[in-house]
Amino acid sequence: MQLFSRLPERQLRLVRWGLLIGWLLLIVSLLLPLLSLPEGLVPPCSLLIDPDCQLHRQPGNRLFWGTVVPVGVLLIGVLSHELWRRVCPLAFVSQLARALGWQRTRPGRKGKPELVQVKAESWLARHHLALQWSLLIAGLCLRLLWVNGSPLGLAILLLATLAAAVLVGWAWGGKAWCQYVCPMGPVQTVLTGLRGPMGSQAHVGTSSRVTQSMCRTITADGREQSACVACQAPCIDIDAERAFWQTLRGKRSLAWAWFSYPGLILAFFLLMEQVGVGTDLAAHPLGYLRSGGWAFDAGLPQRAWQALWPAIPLPRLLVIPLGLTAASAVSAGLFQSLEAQIERRYTRLGQNDPRERAVQHTRLLATFAAINIFFWFADPLQGLLGPHGAQLLRSLVLVASAIALHRSWGRDQATYRRESASESLRRQLRELPGLEAALDGRSLESLSPQEVFTLVKAMPALGRQQGRGLYRDVMAEMLRTGRLERARALLELQELRQTLQLEEADHHAVVRMLTQEQPELLERNGLQRQVDDLRREAARETVAELLRLAGQDVLDSTTWPADLRERLERLRLDSGLEEKAWQAVLEHYGPHGELERQRLTRLRAAWLEEAALAALLAKESEADPLLRPLRQAIALRLKESRSSLQPRLQAAGMDPLPPDVPAAGGLDQVFDLLWRDADPDTAAWVLMLERQRNPGRVPARLQDPRLGLGDSLFLQDQREGRPCLEPDELEALACCGLFADLLPSGLVWVGRQGALRRFKAGAVVMTIGDPSDSLDLVVSGAVQLQTSRGRSLVLGTGEAVGELGLITGMPRMATVVAGPEGATLFALPAEVFEEMLQRSQSFARGLLGQLAQRLVAAATPQP
Repeated sequence: MQLFSRLPERQLRLVRWGLLIGWLLLIVSLLLPLLSLPEGLVPPCSLLIDPDCQLHRQPGNRLFWGTVVPVGVLLIGVLSHELWRRVCPLAFVSQLARALGWQRTRPGRKGKPELVQVKAESWLARHHLALQWSLLIAGLCLRLLWVNGSPLGLAILLLATLAAAVLVGWAWGGKAWCQYVCPMGPVQTVLTGLRGPMGSQAHVGTSSRVTQSMCRTITADGREQSACVACQAPCIDIDAERAFWQTLRGKRSLAWAWFSYPGLILAFFLLMEQVGVGTDLAAHPLGYLRSGGWAFDAGLPQRAWQALWPAIPLPRLLVIPLGLTAASAVSAGLFQSLEAQIERRYTRLGQNDPRERAVQHTRLLATFAAINIFFWFADPLQGLLGPHGAQLLRSLVLVASAIALHRSWGRDQATYRRESASESLRRQLRELPGLEAALDGRSLESLSPQEVFTLVKAMPALGRQQGRGLYRDVMAEMLRTGRLERARALLELQELRQTLQLEEADHHAVVRMLTQEQPELLERNGLQRQVDDLRREAARETVAELLRLAGQDVLDSTTWPADLRERLERLRLDSGLEEKAWQAVLEHYGPHGELERQRLTRLRAAWLEEAALAALLAKESEADPLLRPLRQAIALRLKESRSSLQPRLQAAGMDPLPPDVPAAGGLDQVFDLLWRDADPDTAAWVLMLERQRNPGRVPARLQDPRLGLGDSLFLQDQREGRPCLEPDELEALACCGLFADLLPSGLVWVGRQGALRRFKAGAVVMTIGDPSDSLDLVVSGAVQLQTSRGRSLVLGTGEAVGELGLITGMPRMATVVAGPEGATLFALPAEVFEEMLQRSQSFARGLLGQLAQRLVAAATPQP
């Protein structure tokens, strides 16, 4: 399910703006004189609440504490973290400095400014969870002590939070506020677990680099692309499940936060229950909690203190934080004890990696407990659905969290890695020959991870070298994206080796190969590689967009306008890449870069395939005159592509295009290729030939609208089955050597300008002294030319008659009669003669050649 990650960014921007405006209006309402809500919007006080309660006097507090906060938790824990993290107004406002280009920078290498990032070795990166959890507990304490029912206190808190988000967004790049400072950050991690009930999977089933709630931007043509600068790795916004597995051990303070959260929630709500002690609510304290009155009760802190004071003779400023902290510690201790018991049980049962499984299952149980404890007390509906509405919501939360728990319980890290390896293998298989036959009509994308491995086994033998190549590519991709560590690669890729029929020696050979070819993959740890990969891919996407705007395929920023060069420099600043890595990104799009080489490899292969078809067509056209115009069309395509491709191949240091390519393929492939030609008359010629020779292919052609390609009258005629010219006329013109270089469009034009004339034996074709009003071409038979001097000359197929009169403007200088077997001539009017000379060099050269031969013949004495 890719529901929330695929929501259009343009629409979600509007949602974020709406939520931010609502946040600001809420602050304004808190600072203005307090007004009562309209009667219809204030849920009536139940019998459990004092009929004279004054709670409606704080509508802003009621809205924020009673609805906004619980709805946020509901979105994260019951739907998916992806939705909330894409619409959170605080995350939105934290990017204000970035949008305005005001983020803090510092001098980098060679004096170039670079964006300040939270370094992995910094104090904030190492202790951010402790800081965020401390801020969470401090916020709860502040709420109990003052803010809960104070409009002014809540307004100050909301303003301070907004200011902090903006300040953090200025001080550090990326989503530093969300990842390192926001108190809700670790709460979202705990509530999400492996994946929310309606969350998507980022490592399988998607071809996009933009996954889950990943930072993204919108290009000029409306496409979404990554804007990630890898401010944290692993990142819950990119792949929540990967973040879960990679932080299962070694993440400072995460275990404490995870296990303490259920106790923290319970302590907070139990403290609310003490409000009923010594008041008219004493008989129904739990009802007071479920009614939601605590969420905006201005007298809550005082009554809570009065309830605790007899037992704890300390200032409430100490009692409340100590109580919450103690409850958190008790909760953490209980879950740690549970984890130890689960580990011992799994050890006895002989399960693989019992320690990891115990941590996983205990955290999932803590997540399940935290969500349900929260909604046992909280009701974001505020009674709008009547007395049973809250219970219905609690039941839905219970069912959704139970489904998520059941789905996540049986997963393990090995399964995740196996699915990731299958995705990498899927990408490498796309270019493998013989794939279509092995798929048996299915698409590669529709296969499950298990089926991908089965597919490789079912395919014909790959061979040791080809298998090694696949293994190397999969390993390199997994190392690059941080999904594999070199130390564990031998074990984790064992199934892949078995599928490819490789041995451990092949694994070591591939590692040695990668050490030589891509040493950076093996020199840095997984998190460092993951950060580099995220930043590099985001930068590549943005550079590709700038190239598109500049109208270039190969990067040459010296020709760019000033605004694009400024955007490129800004991109370098925002990317967080070191100078060497940034130059590698630019080289990727340069004339020697990987992208250009990949593009040229595809273009060269396509050219060679087309050249092989052209060689085939040249052979076939020797016996089939109607194929000759298509031969010219495909030759022109090859010539044009060679002129642009050859210099690029040379610049990239790749093999040039060969002068000759052996024939390969079939005529159907030729017709398929030329049907998509930009010249509509070439496509029409293809359709004409298929109507004559292979009518079964015509219906498919007629269903193809050739979107984005041109149309012509000739093509329209052929689509509707109307012959614009007689087949024998076109064949006669195609046979004529004077038209040898004409494309289908040129030959059709010639056919429409003139007409065939047929003469019986001895019939007069033209008479001496007649006006020179046409050029006649002998297309079959022969004619005899008789001059005024008594000389005669026989002209055969392909020769022209009357051309000298058109050139000189003089009348006919000879009488022409049909030969003993008659003759068929094609008459081309005088008014198109000049245009014909310009259209066809072959025509002009042929006429000159014929005239020269006749002059030689005329000068030679007859015997």
